[in-house]
Amino acid sequence: MIAVTERRRMRIATVAAFLFLHSAAHGQDTSAAMTVIAASVERSELTKSITATGNVVAWREISVSSEVGGLTVTEIAVDEGDFVAKGQVLARLTRDLTVAVISKHKAAVDELQASLAIARSDATRAHAVSSGVISAQVIEQRETLVKTTEAKLRAAEAQLGEAEARDRQTVIVAPAAGMIASRSVTIGQVVQAGVEMFRLIQDNRVEADARVLESDLLAAKAGQRATVFGPTGTSEQGTVRIVSPIVDPKTRLGTVRIALAGDTHLKPGMFARVEIAVESKLALTVPLKALVWRDARAHVFKVGRDNLVSLAEVGIGAGATDTVEIVRGLDAGDRIVTQGAGLLNDGDAVNVKTASVNGGAVR
Repeated sequence: MIAVTERRRMRIATVAAFLFLHSAAHGQDTSAAMTVIAASVERSELTKSITATGNVVAWREISVSSEVGGLTVTEIAVDEGDFVAKGQVLARLTRDLTVAVISKHKAAVDELQASLAIARSDATRAHAVSSGVISAQVIEQRETLVKTTEAKLRAAEAQLGEAEARDRQTVIVAPAAGMIASRSVTIGQVVQAGVEMFRLIQDNRVEADARVLESDLLAAKAGQRATVFGPTGTSEQGTVRIVSPIVDPKTRLGTVRIALAGDTHLKPGMFARVEIAVESKLALTVPLKALVWRDARAHVFKVGRDNLVSLAEVGIGAGATDTVEIVRGLDAGDRIVTQGAGLLNDGDAVNVKTASVNGGAVR
């Protein structure tokens, strides 16, 4: 009894398998079809980029130093990271010596002004006396004394102006607006002329210096858009400011300077990865994951009206991060499988869910 029942079950299973294969071959059992996501091919903007690495640097750094030497720092008004305006006081130096020199030259000027007044008065009286009372030689001497005293006074006034200028140099001011990048002095330090006291990033502007392969350098132009990725992977937009006219003969790299926004979070010295958009055009594009490879050639699966897929060879052009240009084999409006293509064969029936070819919602 058990053997008969088993034979009957085997006959039923055999008939069921035959009916399943027959119906599948004639497209009658759509429940067995694989579900895929498909989209219509559209034209979209394709951007060609060149990539490079480099460093974040200051747009322009200004070294601020004292013009006078041998004076002591009495006040420091700013610190690293402070934003300053043009002409703002950064530090002050002792004025004892410069004030004393000014006083000395003022006294010399006052003395010469008095001497000049006397010389002019004597010359005037000499001219007023009747002819023959004072000789022409005496008159000439008094006129000469006026001129020499005037010359001495001008020299003394110039020395006074120089001393006052040196006194003004005891106040160290910002030559331009910007951010204090470094401070290298302390209160009580005796500074020397020309030795850096502060370093200023003008206008707080920073940029990325990207090292670009010489083969890509000719495609870079001022004004192109660029994306700069910092060490944490976050990105921000910039603009190519200038392309260096020189290529390093050892590394075969050129420098592209990319201006960043004033509120950038990137700091000078940081590592940066750069993508420069050198060309943009409208083209037929498909997601990279839509491509399947047969005999080292690119293909896609087209979806017909009866939901049968057909394998079509395509020619590919330039690529972006996750899309690729199609130069032949597809037309705008063609429906292709964008997800699940790797599991299909030519002629398979599929259940289709529709999405935008650029990654829109599934419907």
